[in-house]
Amino acid sequence: MSARDSARLAGYPSWLVYVDSVLPVAALYVVHGNIRDLQLIPRGEQVTFQRVPAAIRDMLSSSGMPTVLYHSALHGLSVLSGSDEQAARRALGPHERALGTTPSYADLAEIAARVAAHAPDPVALIIDYLSQTVDAGDPDQVRPLYLELLRIAGEGTAYLRPGGPRTSLRNPVFLLVDQPTDLPPWLVSGDGIRQVPVPLPDIGVRTRAARGVLAGILPEDRELARPQSRAIVDRFRDATQGLTLRALIEVVQISRDADIPAERIEDAVRRYRVGLVEDPWRSPVLVEKLRTGQQILADRVKGQPRAIARVVDILVRSVSGMTAAHHRDRGTGPRGVMFFAGPTGVGKTELAKSIAQLLFGDDEAYTRFDMSEFAQDAADNRLIGSPPGYIGHGHGGELTNAVRDRPFSVLLFDEIEKAHPRVLDKFLQILSDGRLTDGSGDTVYFNEALIVFTSNLGVGQEGTLAEDSAADGAAYEHAVQQAIETAFTEGLHRPELLGRIGDNIVVFDYIAPGTARQIANGYIDNVLARVRRELDIGLTIPDPVRERLLDRVTADLSKGARGVGNNLEAAFVNPLARAVFDAAPGSQRVIADVSDDGPGIATVRLT
Repeated sequence: MSARDSARLAGYPSWLVYVDSVLPVAALYVVHGNIRDLQLIPRGEQVTFQRVPAAIRDMLSSSGMPTVLYHSALHGLSVLSGSDEQAARRALGPHERALGTTPSYADLAEIAARVAAHAPDPVALIIDYLSQTVDAGDPDQVRPLYLELLRIAGEGTAYLRPGGPRTSLRNPVFLLVDQPTDLPPWLVSGDGIRQVPVPLPDIGVRTRAARGVLAGILPEDRELARPQSRAIVDRFRDATQGLTLRALIEVVQISRDADIPAERIEDAVRRYRVGLVEDPWRSPVLVEKLRTGQQILADRVKGQPRAIARVVDILVRSVSGMTAAHHRDRGTGPRGVMFFAGPTGVGKTELAKSIAQLLFGDDEAYTRFDMSEFAQDAADNRLIGSPPGYIGHGHGGELTNAVRDRPFSVLLFDEIEKAHPRVLDKFLQILSDGRLTDGSGDTVYFNEALIVFTSNLGVGQEGTLAEDSAADGAAYEHAVQQAIETAFTEGLHRPELLGRIGDNIVVFDYIAPGTARQIANGYIDNVLARVRRELDIGLTIPDPVRERLLDRVTADLSKGARGVGNNLEAAFVNPLARAVFDAAPGSQRVIADVSDDGPGIATVRLT
């Protein structure tokens, strides 16, 4: 690009600069991606927000092409505002009468042909909303337009434009589509055709936009040049990563409507994303609870002091807003992420529930997804919802609905290694961008959620540490982490997902015999309380009997606390239920005894 062109296009979006550079050689442009967003376009010393068609018009005008025709199923055929209307009418010729109407595809094909072959005036044609029109229309009807566009791309010639900013130009046609796959594959590549992706605004664009839109809500005595105002601009820019420029404007509108000052602009961004202004993560009550968080969690999850300490460290970092603090910008991913690894039945799921109770005071602020149920093809549709044309479209996905209903929550994904690869790709997007687009095209944000993955990788498999090796905590933890890394790299082929998880792997220890007895005692107390509450029967277990029962249910710890519970149910709960069921009316007190009548059998005697 020449120095003259660089000066002429200074401040324009990069995708428009690219289009300008290939105008002499390409006649058809497939513009896709963020096409419904606004674009920052310079106007002298100022910048303006323009829709994509208007942005294309401004770029073409700077290149010596002041006339743009615009067609869409919504608005019909028109001369784009700011264009030379007389030149447009000359280019249309006998089709001039189509202005203000919605011509057929066959007529639109003829209009495109006339525009491309119109030599006296440089004229462009933009065809918008083609994705939606084609989806609802008859493919046979639109085929003449496609074939004509392909001919224009392959046979069109550039016209000399002496005296203008460009020596030669083609009269181009722009197709605005959601994605290139909305068009036939033979129409999106080849000589004379260029694909032009319109990206989300980068950090530089968001900075310039933030300066413009924040000026309206900053106090009158505060200039944007002052340090405190620059800091607000930077925070706004960082908080809106992944959002469109249209969203930035809407955030400021929310700020005005809710009377949120510029100093709290992140609260306005939060309301835009999830509909809430107050941030539960910054609640003084939560901060105080975290000071004793280790003890609170240890009361519910036994025998995992190292795992609990690691979890509390991650929670403190998340509550403090220090997740990914080593990066220049505030991350746009979830508030926090953890990967729980360890044997079955050691408290991974229980700890996730306990975290929800600790953070949000509610066990219901927790949603569990068993990834073994998401191992089949199209399982990702269950998470985000079926696309248009498929059964279930419009009902949303299990995951996106859960986050939309409760954005501040704990999301547990059990046995992540069993998920289908396409599901794993969704997690990569969640951890990277903090958002997903559901089957209906709506964006769901995960910025305020805590993500917890669980896995048995590295535990109980050949080549890993056996149960009796867990005494060496450091070696055991290292072996599990190595096994996880190998599984993600060589088995799941998703090393980038493990990279997003980072150092947030929390390794759980095997259940020790002493811990198992503590857990079993808790289970027994739960049984006594249930009998008292539900049946109004006082049940006592003499200490020697309780000891024998504990010995029985903790003899096999291969399945952790889950196995202890299963053993207790077989050895005590089932015979107790039968004894109570068969008890004579009016029995108010039950004394339980345990005997070794057979393997896994206990006798409960009513006296």
